[in-house]
Amino acid sequence: MMNSCQAFARSLSRYTRSLSQLGCLIIPVVLAGCNSLPSSGPTAHQFLKRTKPGRNPLDITVIDLNQPTNGMKAVLAADKNSEILDDNISLSSAAERYTKENGSETGRNLKLRDLASEGRVDLIGPGDVLRISIYEAGTRLFIGNSNRYGYTGVDPSASAEHFDIVAVDAMGTIKLPYAGRLRVAGLRVVQIQHLIEEAFATQSQKPQAMVSVLENVANTVYVGGDNATKASRMPLTLYREHLLDAVSYVGGPRASLLADTVVIFSRSGKTVKQRLDHITPESPDNLALLPGDRIELVKRPRTFEVFGAGSRVEQMAFNNPEVSLAEALARGGGPNDNISDPRAVFLMRFVPDETAPNKERPVVYQLNMLDPASYFMAQRFTLRDKDVLYISSAKLTRAIKAANIVNQIFAPLLIARAAAY
Repeated sequence: MMNSCQAFARSLSRYTRSLSQLGCLIIPVVLAGCNSLPSSGPTAHQFLKRTKPGRNPLDITVIDLNQPTNGMKAVLAADKNSEILDDNISLSSAAERYTKENGSETGRNLKLRDLASEGRVDLIGPGDVLRISIYEAGTRLFIGNSNRYGYTGVDPSASAEHFDIVAVDAMGTIKLPYAGRLRVAGLRVVQIQHLIEEAFATQSQKPQAMVSVLENVANTVYVGGDNATKASRMPLTLYREHLLDAVSYVGGPRASLLADTVVIFSRSGKTVKQRLDHITPESPDNLALLPGDRIELVKRPRTFEVFGAGSRVEQMAFNNPEVSLAEALARGGGPNDNISDPRAVFLMRFVPDETAPNKERPVVYQLNMLDPASYFMAQRFTLRDKDVLYISSAKLTRAIKAANIVNQIFAPLLIARAAAY
């Protein structure tokens, strides 16, 4: 019995020495390869190091929301630029094709109010259909209805000749008996009446013309898009319809949230895109419409992305008019206790560059979730479309992964050796 115990002790001692020697060889190799281990992203130190002078080619600005002096200023500045950020929306492929084919221009910071202009909505043009009535008294050119008793020549009673359908051709002219072709494009109804009266003045006694518009084609705007309830051409009247009137004319957007609907407005070779919820009836962006305007309602859900050492990596839709930073962190599951560094939560976005018009600069907002004040700050910070939220990895994450690898190497050997005895 004593001999077997001594043999086991000698065998275990040799095995322990062999494991020690093997560990001395393997552990340095594993530790040296820590940087090659998989990771969800950089640590806070690695992240901030790339924003230091000399290592910051993108000129990224870092703002610490937990600092008393900078935190609230950053929140207020972010809200100030909210409309500009939300209105910088990429056009759909169909809208891009339309603007390119028609030579349209687009500006990232151009707003609807910048396209406001004066114009008329009562000028006749090609495609319009008119109804013309000519009234005569005395010597008449047309037989008229009052000659039903067989009178000819001079008749003291008045008579009327009606031309129920008179279309304006592509050249902008109409044709009437005894008057020939009359150019009416670009004229108002009253001017056309005078033109007709002058054309018949030498052939009839005091002719009077009445003109009305049966089909208004020249003074229309197109309203459509993939998020419009229906597509249609809306005729314009002297009431002077506005942009929101056109939206109502087609039944409004299909999407339940106005904030997820983008208005693409084209006028005179320029195109502006703006979210529908930013346009109110009293706003100067609610433009008075002009003939030829084109309005498209497209669905562009606002989203934000969550990366890093959180509970999951995902692109998430707002699904609400506004989403705070606190709500975004809650939706993403917050920092993962096992691998994340809650002191280094970053939100990245582009903001307008005040020193260079029509340009943007990258800004990173840092939040320390270990500071109780950060939760109040996160409630006041509003997310914008296409914001990126990153939760950095903890410093010891890779070391823990390396220790797990070592454990996986030696654990089977220990178990097998123990089973042998």
